[in-house]
Amino acid sequence: MRTEWKEEYESLAKYAADHPEIVVGKTEVSIPRELRDEFYRRFDQLRRAFVEEHYSSLPADVESLSRHYVAVEKEITERLGLDRIEMPMDLYSLVHQPKEGMMRVLYNRTFDLVQGKTTVDAFEAQAAGDLNAMAGELFRLGYEHWAALVVVKLLEPDEAYRVDLDEDYKPCLAELKSIAFGRQAHHPTIRIPEFVLHSRRLNRYVAVKMALANEIESLVPQYRPPVRPKKKTGDTSLALDSRVMLLSFMESAKDIPVIAEIYDLKLTNPDWMMECISGRELRQPGAIDPVMRHLEALRPKRGTCLVLADGETDSLPAGIPENLRPVSAGFDEARLRAVVDSLV
Repeated sequence: MRTEWKEEYESLAKYAADHPEIVVGKTEVSIPRELRDEFYRRFDQLRRAFVEEHYSSLPADVESLSRHYVAVEKEITERLGLDRIEMPMDLYSLVHQPKEGMMRVLYNRTFDLVQGKTTVDAFEAQAAGDLNAMAGELFRLGYEHWAALVVVKLLEPDEAYRVDLDEDYKPCLAELKSIAFGRQAHHPTIRIPEFVLHSRRLNRYVAVKMALANEIESLVPQYRPPVRPKKKTGDTSLALDSRVMLLSFMESAKDIPVIAEIYDLKLTNPDWMMECISGRELRQPGAIDPVMRHLEALRPKRGTCLVLADGETDSLPAGIPENLRPVSAGFDEARLRAVVDSLV
């Protein structure tokens, strides 16, 4: 059966054949400047047609994610006067233009096809697998961003500040122009919140941190380095990885918590933690074991909210502790509102 993406592939191959000055081989690629625009237009048409053919069968509703994410992003940036919400480009593309985001996934695979490094049949199977895998992964990561921004919105912020370190490596407030979940303190042993907001709903200041899920356990200090390091570290805010939202309630705007100080072996337990999980993950054995380890490691004072992106709470295993509150939220902000209201 002929499909549109195969026709686009043939069109691209014919264009290259009609212009022998184009060299796209297994070991050499040379496309003259005057032919590049048309070559890549056809290249993109191939990828776009492949995505269109497989879009309806993706294992995650990326269209709903995009619609809901863009709406809450607009609300937060306008309310807080932000320039932008920063995130990795692959995720940014998916939540703002889902089909364009899926096309990005196919770039290298499609070039392998054009270069003759793979067959048409192998490309079709592998590219479809790439789309399915990436749709599931990026949906989870995008959903985490959506849920975190919804929580920020429901806290009804009327002030917001970036958290920085002063010359004595103490946390201080600074102007907040963008949110980049996971932005580090540029210090090898100190972990601080990304930003602080004043919640009109709670009538208090709240410090927000989105920690990488796979680093949660490392926030618990286990050994002291021989010398207190002072070398600044890089920014990991745009790591494409799962995150956990930590909220710490503050007595005043100056009471900024240091979540962890590895050298001093100190940990400030957050007041509240939120994790997200998908129905796809719930079907895997031991799916909530990492959540339980995070709960045990950080011991949030008011427990953890486990948000189910596309499942029901009855799909969770038995024996869930009381301080792990499961909420089948989907994209229903009202269900998350009930969770935030419980923090009052």
